[in-house]
Amino acid sequence: MKRAFTLIEIIMVIVITGILALGTFKALNALYIRSVKAQAVTELSLDSQVVLDQLSMLLYSRVPASVIGYDTADATFQPLGELAVPKPVLEWLGVAEESLVRRDYSGFIDMNASDTLSNTLISPNSNGLKVNATEALKFALSSDMFANDSIRLVFAGTFDTGISGHLDFPNTFGWHGGGAGEIFAIGMDADGNITLQGSPSFVYEKYYLVDTAYGVARGGEIDKNAQCIRDLGLNLDNDTLLLFYDYRPWRAETFCADPNGSGQSGRVTVLGRNVTGFRAELVNYTIRLSIDMVRPIRGSTPVHISKQKVVF
Repeated sequence: MKRAFTLIEIIMVIVITGILALGTFKALNALYIRSVKAQAVTELSLDSQVVLDQLSMLLYSRVPASVIGYDTADATFQPLGELAVPKPVLEWLGVAEESLVRRDYSGFIDMNASDTLSNTLISPNSNGLKVNATEALKFALSSDMFANDSIRLVFAGTFDTGISGHLDFPNTFGWHGGGAGEIFAIGMDADGNITLQGSPSFVYEKYYLVDTAYGVARGGEIDKNAQCIRDLGLNLDNDTLLLFYDYRPWRAETFCADPNGSGQSGRVTVLGRNVTGFRAELVNYTIRLSIDMVRPIRGSTPVHISKQKVVF
């Protein structure tokens, strides 16, 4: 007689096989999720570091006391060192660093040779024509950067500490409709002779040439319908971190996706995605940047990473 499997035996084999298959699937799925999480952590760590490194390089070349926190919800701003409550948008005036590195200008004034009464200042080892050429190339312009008020001068003085020290700060650098009382229009010739437009209360030996403002904001803080945002051609969400540049507060300009006021100008680029939090604060005259990034993982909890960097 030939023996065969009984129905009960077949059912038992199917059940055991199903249990083994389910266990194998669970184990493989756990390994897959662990691998995906490890990859996400690596990518987020790299992305966050890239963002912080880019910002630190830009912030290194800043007018220290020009850095502000700005809230697009109520259109208020304050110097970074005076913020009691963090504001979501970070802005600052950038120094014409490329020209400085190329030694187009020195950043210092010969106080003995200068005539402060006629607002004529002498900056040794400086060449206004070279500055203009470098800056025009930087912003893809062919016009005279001094004549069109794209470059201005800020005396270092007390501004070098990173603390405003100014009783009328809203009218110091031109931020968001304020006056620009401490940032001067100039001309500079090939010999480094600076013609200062306006009469400063004090003339200091060290100065900055500023060529643009910078702004950092997340998608949830801006006008997503602004033309410069639409030109990006991206599906922009609230957790996209953006860098705004090529706008000049001293010309009554603000960044191109500012939902408040008028004078929106400049350009924008994406710094990072999945940025759920961005913060900047002034600690002991240094800027501390903090960033939080989160990436959802299908079938598991999201991956979260936080990172900080100090900018001197």
